[in-house]
Order: sequence, then structure tokens, then C-alpha cells
Amino acid sequence: MGRKSRADRVESALRRADASLEAWFRRGAGVVRQQVNRLQGRLRQVSTGLEQLEKDPKPAAKTPRNRPAATRRASTRPRKTKKAA
Repeated sequence: MGRKSRADRVESALRRADASLEAWFRRGAGVVRQQVNRLQGRLRQVSTGLEQLEKDPKPAAKTPRNRPAATRRASTRPRKTKKAA
């Protein structure tokens, strides 16, 4: 066989470019698919949690009672005096 014609070389280059683009798109689609699957899983978890909240509502928290102020305890011994510097 002799030299390839210019048209054959262009066609070969186009085939290679097409193959590399297809591989790039397939990789990108795989990454997007994984992210979508993770997102769907997390959405299912949130949905399940919301359903549980709707089924089992917890009673409202009681309002805190006013407690009497703590009385200050009388010291049994006097404080030590500070020494002058």
C-alpha cells in the first residue's frame, strides 16, 4: 500500500477524536450517575426521617419553672488578707 490520501488521514483523525469524546462523555456520565445515586439515597433518608416525625410527634417541651434564687452560703472561716507587694 502506498501513502494514505489526505481524506483518509482526516477521516482517521476524526474517528480518533470521536472515540476520545465518547470516552470522555462516558466517564462524565458515570460520575454524574454516582452523584445522582448518592443524592437519591440521601433524599430517601430525609424522607424516612420526616415520615417518622409525622408518625411519632414528641410531646411539646414543658416550660421551665421559676426556681427560687440560690441563697449565698455563709463562709465558715474568714478570707485571707492579701499580702502587700
